[in-house]
Amino acid sequence: MKHTLLAFSTLIGSALAELPQITSEDQKQWLGYFVGWEEKSYDFGIGSDGENILHIKKSGDRKTHKSFDIRYVVQEQINGKWTNRNFLKEEGLTSTTEKGVNPKKPVAVIATVTGDTKIEFLHAKSNGSMVVKPKLIEKKTENPIRVGLEIRMPRMYRIEKDIEKRALKKKVGGDYISGKRLKDGKKVKVKFINTDDDITGEKFLKEGASEIEVKSGAFIKRKLQVKQPSEKSGHIEVVADGPLYKRFKLIWWANSEKLGEKETFVTFSVE
Repeated sequence: MKHTLLAFSTLIGSALAELPQITSEDQKQWLGYFVGWEEKSYDFGIGSDGENILHIKKSGDRKTHKSFDIRYVVQEQINGKWTNRNFLKEEGLTSTTEKGVNPKKPVAVIATVTGDTKIEFLHAKSNGSMVVKPKLIEKKTENPIRVGLEIRMPRMYRIEKDIEKRALKKKVGGDYISGKRLKDGKKVKVKFINTDDDITGEKFLKEGASEIEVKSGAFIKRKLQVKQPSEKSGHIEVVADGPLYKRFKLIWWANSEKLGEKETFVTFSVE
């Protein structure tokens, strides 16, 4: 479950903090996972080390290089700067759920991180989408904290820096990211071919989104959808380091004042 990290990573470290692992030979595709859910167009699994993966499927089979790393994020504001908190090495990840595939009940994972903070991440499947709902269990630090979920795109294309516009369009002409702006509810869209458009700029999603859709030929022309139920639930942030056709990530930040409340959750799916 270990993967190459992006230069702009905000993951929680997971060394030695592990959940039980599926070991059944009848479920080889789930070896190393704690729990997994199966859908027609995707599989989602909670890794025993806290690294979760959303696999795109076609004709019932996973596409090896078409998967999304999904990480829990807990940050503490220290001296005015948001700092990542790491899983404790011992008992950093715990759950009362039995390991296995397609659990019938919601699965709660308790993450205990440095800085004396404990967060419950509740997972369930609803209407074909995965739901993740965070809840603050314990906070001893007096500093502000924030909690979220990070979704990393896989490397979509290997494209030369000086590629001609026509050749680039042939590769990524149908790819796009669209979002519903949090500030006014307006839907905006950036095509990967339009490299001068800044999805994180004022014209687009600078102040975050309440929902995001990403469609790419690199995803077998499927769409990743990330949504929250209410504008008060939090916001989705796009973090890009270069052209969108290379790689970027989405971070859903929960409204810290509403952690654990009914509508403070995020959903994601592949269609």
